[in-house]
Amino acid sequence: MPLPALLRRVSGPLSCCWMLFVCCLGVLPARAADEPRLSARSAILLDAGTGEILYERDPHAALPPASTTKVLTALIALERLDPAARLPVSPLAALAAPSRVGLHPGDRVSAEDALYGLLLKSGNDAAEVLAEAVGGSVPGFAQLMNARARQLGALNSHFENPHGLPNDEHVSSAYDLAVIFRYAMLNPAFTKIVQTPNIWLHVERAAARGQAVPVMVATHNRLLGSYEGAAGGKTGFTNKARRCYVGEVERGDKRLIVAVLGSNALWEDVRNLFDYGFARYGLATPPRATPAVLITQARPNRGQRVTMIVPPRSPAKSAVRPGVAGKPPARPAARIAAARSPAAKPAARVTATSAPAAKPAARVAAAGKAPAAKKPAAAPAAKTVTASRRVARN
Repeated sequence: MPLPALLRRVSGPLSCCWMLFVCCLGVLPARAADEPRLSARSAILLDAGTGEILYERDPHAALPPASTTKVLTALIALERLDPAARLPVSPLAALAAPSRVGLHPGDRVSAEDALYGLLLKSGNDAAEVLAEAVGGSVPGFAQLMNARARQLGALNSHFENPHGLPNDEHVSSAYDLAVIFRYAMLNPAFTKIVQTPNIWLHVERAAARGQAVPVMVATHNRLLGSYEGAAGGKTGFTNKARRCYVGEVERGDKRLIVAVLGSNALWEDVRNLFDYGFARYGLATPPRATPAVLITQARPNRGQRVTMIVPPRSPAKSAVRPGVAGKPPARPAARIAAARSPAAKPAARVTATSAPAAKPAARVAAAGKAPAAKKPAAAPAAKTVTASRRVARN
């Protein structure tokens, strides 16, 4: 066969192969760009309604779960305790390592308040109070945890304590945590707690002869109030586990669950996973709202710092359940409102704060100075931002 005819016969298939190769080069990077970028060691994105796995990264790796352990602790306590039951605080529970609610030996607290302290403040002392009330001891409660985990299908988990403090034998996986959290969200009491930004607990102090003392706790979940449809979650951190999270977001008719272990950029990882999941269903994430405000304040005459999360464009109110004795005074909420907006202070106080020399009107007039010429200082807002950054690092 002449050479020109041979080349014409071969050039057709070769050109087709070359065009297919070029198309693949153009498509593959686009698909890779759609994948969420994560710093997490292990992660999973789950459709809570169907159980379908939408994304996974080493989801069955046995890793330290830190305080995400408390999801299972809360679930077992809700199944076995009366919320109104008064639980004693033992010396061992009071000695639990931080993070703590601040319970003392001999105090008493309701099971419901202990659960709020467990899931919002991530109190290790509250975790041991609940464990002792249900299982008689921390080891006894750990046996109940392992049995319940197996019933739920969390087969790569082994628990040694109710709070997730470091223990080489205490492990779970992103898949297991997502399964446990998915089941826990079917419990209305659990859902209500993890959706609460902050609340006052009432602890019967042994040192005050059983008198109820209000104690503020606030959630560590930064998605509440800043990410559309955030329905609750639980954070965790130890030096070995790094940043961990399990939680749910609802948008339209879809509910997605994310579990992340070993993250170095937790909230970026979590948001990227949720954004990726909702984009698959055509529920694109809207422009991000102003993040919730973290405010730290000191309790009068106590030196105790408490943190509240104030959703954007909403008043700073703490949740108080009706029918509970010892309601907190209204002063803390007023102080928080003042901290958020310097303009909320009385005009006289703002003028005095703004002007370096707070002289009476007569003296100012004599000196030839106009009080209105002074611009209000921005010091209060700067202090609030500084406090929020300090809390975020903790």
